[in-house]
Parts: sequence; structure tokens; C-alpha cells
Amino acid sequence: MAHQFLNQLIIIFAASVLASALFNRLRVPTLICYLLVGVLVGPNGLELVKDADSFQYIAEFGVAFLLFTLGLEFSLPHLIALRKVVFGMGSLQVLVCVGVFSAANYLYGGMTIAGILITASAVALSSTAIVSKELALRSEITTAHGHIAIGILLFQDIAAIIMLVLISTAGQGNPDALWTSLGITGLKALAYFAAVVAIGKWLLPPLFTEISKTRSEEMFVLTVLVVALLSAAVAHSLGLAMALGAFMAGMMLGESHFRHQIELEIRPFRDVLLGIFFVSIGLMIDVDLILTYWPRILFFTACLILFKTVLIALLCVGFGHNPVVSIRTGLILCQGGEFGFALLALAVKDSLVPPDISSFFLSIIVLSMGITPFLVSNSEKIATRLLLRREQKKDPALDILASKTDSELRGHVIICGYGRVGQTIARFLQQERIPYVAVDDDAVRVKRARDTGEPVYFGSARKLAVLKHLGLMHANLLIISFDDYAAARTMLTMIREENRKIPVLVRTRDDAHLQELQDAGATEVIPETLEASLMLVSHVMAALGKSGEQVFESIQNVRRERYKMLHGFILGQHGQYGLSRYQGRLKPVFLPESAFAVNKALKDLALDKLQVNIHTIRRGNDIVPSPNDDTQLQSADIVILSGEQAAIEAAESYLLIGQK
Repeated sequence: MAHQFLNQLIIIFAASVLASALFNRLRVPTLICYLLVGVLVGPNGLELVKDADSFQYIAEFGVAFLLFTLGLEFSLPHLIALRKVVFGMGSLQVLVCVGVFSAANYLYGGMTIAGILITASAVALSSTAIVSKELALRSEITTAHGHIAIGILLFQDIAAIIMLVLISTAGQGNPDALWTSLGITGLKALAYFAAVVAIGKWLLPPLFTEISKTRSEEMFVLTVLVVALLSAAVAHSLGLAMALGAFMAGMMLGESHFRHQIELEIRPFRDVLLGIFFVSIGLMIDVDLILTYWPRILFFTACLILFKTVLIALLCVGFGHNPVVSIRTGLILCQGGEFGFALLALAVKDSLVPPDISSFFLSIIVLSMGITPFLVSNSEKIATRLLLRREQKKDPALDILASKTDSELRGHVIICGYGRVGQTIARFLQQERIPYVAVDDDAVRVKRARDTGEPVYFGSARKLAVLKHLGLMHANLLIISFDDYAAARTMLTMIREENRKIPVLVRTRDDAHLQELQDAGATEVIPETLEASLMLVSHVMAALGKSGEQVFESIQNVRRERYKMLHGFILGQHGQYGLSRYQGRLKPVFLPESAFAVNKALKDLALDKLQVNIHTIRRGNDIVPSPNDDTQLQSADIVILSGEQAAIEAAESYLLIGQK
């Protein structure tokens, strides 16, 4: 039996390697690759792996390790600060989903009341494994939508435990023992939580300190594995979810100085076991069922994704989050989850749900999970397009094609992209009284800029028709101010076919594609360095015929005023929230609405007494680079702290819950 299991495991690994190499070239997410490997080698495919159940237990450890590394990103103060999301939004999402899906199942007919509730609960839960992995890959755990998604997922994990207890009690035919079972489980959970907090505070820090003194990588890795697996195993023995136990252990270790090293050492084990988890999902897919009922399955999958997206987005808006964050969170959590598999498997075992109905709902969950990577990676784009249509309906004048700028402009500058760099250039042009127009595809940013009287139009700078309406043939200069090499190269080719004389300046992040862009027709390529915006402005003014003395004087005036003219930018929908580039002694702290520091000035917080400094404050799409004592922190701010590790952790706790 062990020999057969080993052979099947080798088959899975070999197929995964080959499929990953192929799908990586096609730029298909690895999650889809693993799912297809499971379908191909599983009992419903080539039948190379016939015993899918033997991989379920080892696959659970993959989810446990994922939650363990996720716990390293959180802390107890974080969890306390997110209580409104976890217990407010999380509970409402689960209750509404279960209620609506139960009503739909009842109208559809063919199941008992117990079966209706179980299947509704199975699709109400989202995938902790997939969402956490996708957010981590994109460095979006510390974003506003990342925090909300993780908070809701934490409540769903708690709710899943309660649901499993309810099914177990119903399957035993002993409803009188229901409250007793729930009470015992609750007491076990509280005892486990208290024990993990105590161990994490008093036992683990000195343990890892002693281990680190040995300078043995093997011992350090083994200790991390033992802590993670032991915590998951103890939680499982108490009737709790292994993933929840691993998350608690990670959260406690996240308070220590060894967090980054632990995450680095555990990552290979996590990725391998998580791959087996996704393959195990593919093993359970009934291809014949999908081929037979594919129209119905696709319809209900679409209904599931649409309903959960709308519901979660509305809940986010109701709790005070902006529309972009709300829609992105809905798209991220719109799928079914792995706990749905456990609920359905237990229900079939106890004869509460027929096997064919279980397979039907299993197919819906798997398909919704399969589309999740696409939705997560494109969530900002989808949210922007949805809000764009709404803004266009409110204000049709936003459409550049409805305006008559072509005949009005002569000898002007065209700025493609009106983000931070584009706005910096525009302000210098205003100062020098040089006419310009800007184009941006962020409808909210365009509307706010136009409300202030700035000549900004909505449209895609990647389209030649838009540039023509902006007076491409009569402009003195065109600037591509956004960082997108592929788009810039396409635009250069298009512009040069229409107008070979106009100077074109291109902003890039570095000089990796400098020669290619120059060959495509760029007059100047300006890579970003320190004071990138000011350097770009100097090139712009020189290209417009200003003398070197004038350029130097303008730049020096801004420096003498400590960049006052550049402070305060029009906020839009686009922006990078991920702060993964900050390592070592810089740490981002997200402030939810319930955080202690919200609506307090920095001078009142007196963080200098904790021996930390505020490096920057990221507020939506804006950055406050040099906050002063009067700067007031707001809800959803990301505060980047600098200082020693212990001091940063103390300051983080103080900002979130007010305890020094």
C-alpha cells in the first residue's frame, strides 16, 4: 500500500513539473496547472492515481503551512483591530449567503432541510488557500482589500468549524447533544487560544533565541516545522481546523524577531504541500458530470460569483470602504472554498446529502476556484471599468471624443497619464505659462482635476484617435509619463507613423529598455532615479527651448521651498498599495477604522518615546513623505514605521490598540 502511494506521489510530482514548465510559458497561473494535473492523472482521467482520498490528509498540511505563513504577517493587535471586519462583515456575509442559497435550494427542490442548509453553507464559504496565496504573490496582504479579505476568511474558518460540529451531530441522529457539542467545542477553542498566546509570549521567543545561537540551519528549520505541525495537530485533535491552529501559531511567531527568517525557511515546504492540495482538488473533479450538466453548472457558477461579489462589495461600502476596495474585495472572495469539500464529504458520509448532488456542488466550487486567479489579478482593472461606466453616465462630458480640442490647440504639450509624475510636469508648465493638455483613463481622477479647472480629458492614450483629438499634429511635445514599457513602445510606433517630427519624452522605471524605446522613436528616455519627477521636468523645459539657467532656477526654487509645490496630488482609483519592497527596519502598519491611532495627531501619539519614527504615510493613492507633528492619521492609512525591530513591534501594538 505504501509502495503504491509512493508511486502515485511520484506521478503527481512528475506531471506537475512538466505541466508547470508548459503553463509557465503560456503565462497560466500555477493553480490552474495543478487542477488540470489532478484531472488528467486522477480517477476521472488517465486513472494513474486511483485513490484520491489518500492525498487529502497530506494536502491539508499544505493549507496549514499557508495559514502559518499568513499568520506571520498578522499579530494579535492586528486581529483585535480587525474585529469589525472579522465579526461584523464576516458574520453578515456568511448569514446572508446561507440564507439566500438555502432559499434557492429549497425552490429548486429535491433535498431535505439538512441537505439544503449544508449545500448552502458549502458554497457560502470562500477559499482561504487560494485567496491567501494569490494575495501573497501580489504583495497585497497589507492592502486595504487584503486586510478585509483575510478578516472575512478568518470568520469563515470559525464558521466552518461550527458547521462541521452541526453536521456531525445531525449525522449521529442526536439533536439533543447539539448545544453540548457546540459548548464543548467553544471551550476547547478558548483554551487552545489562551494556551497558544501564552506559549507564543513566554516559551517560543527564548526557544528560538537559543536555537539561533547554535547557528544550525537544520535545527532552525526542524524547530519551525515542529511548531507549525504540532500546533495544527493539537487543533485537529480538539476538533478545530488544522489551518486555524497553524494560523494561530504563525501569528504568535509573527510577534518575534525571527519572523522573516521563519517565513523564508518554511516557504519551500508550503509551496510543495500546497501544490499537492490543489492537485487533490483536481482528483475530485467529475469530468463526466461536468460534460453532462455543463450548461447548468456554468450558470450556477456564474450566479455564485456574481451574487457573492455584489454582496461583499455592498457590505464593504456599508462599512465605510471606498468603491474600488469594495469591488476588489468582492471579486477576491466570490468563489467557493476548500471547507466546502469537507462539509460535503461529511454530509455524504452521514447520508445527509446524496452523492450526485454533492458532486454537482463540488463542480461549482471547483470551477469558481479555478477562475479566482484571473479575478484577483484583474480585480483593480474590473473595478475601475465598472466605476468608469457609472462616472460616464453621471458626466458624459468626461468622454474626450465628445470634446472639440483638436481645433483649439496649437503649440501645446500633451501629457499621457495624469498620475503623480504627470501632475508634477503640469504644475511646472502652469508656472511657465506653457499650454498643455493631459489625458488619463481614470475617470474619477479626470473628473476631480476638471473640477479644479485643469485641462485633463478622459481617454486612453494608447489610441491614436484620442491623441489626434488632443492635437497631436499641432503639439510641440508629447510626454508618456506612466511606467508601461509595452504600451510606450506601441504608442511610439503609432505616433511616428502619424507624426515623425514631434519630440516624445518617455518615462521608465529603469534603463532596461532604454535602447529599444529610442529605436522605436523616443526623443528622450528618462529612467527614474532620485528626484525622478524633477529630472523629468528639467528635460521637458529644455525640450521646450528654456535656457539652462531658467531650468536650474526653477528646480532650485522648488528645492528651496522643500518641494512645497509638489505636495498634495489629486487622488484617483489607480495605485500600488503593496509595500513588499520595505524590508528590515521598515514596516507597514495598516490602520482599520477601529484602530486606536485613527483621528489622532502625531504629536499626541508621541511615538518618539517608543524610539520609532514615521518614515512615510500612504493614504489611498497618495504618499505623505514628511509628516509633521500636526499630521492626523486617518482610517485606512498605511503607516510605515522605521526603527529597531522591538520598538517597531511595540509601536505597531500602540497604534492599533493603544497599549505601550
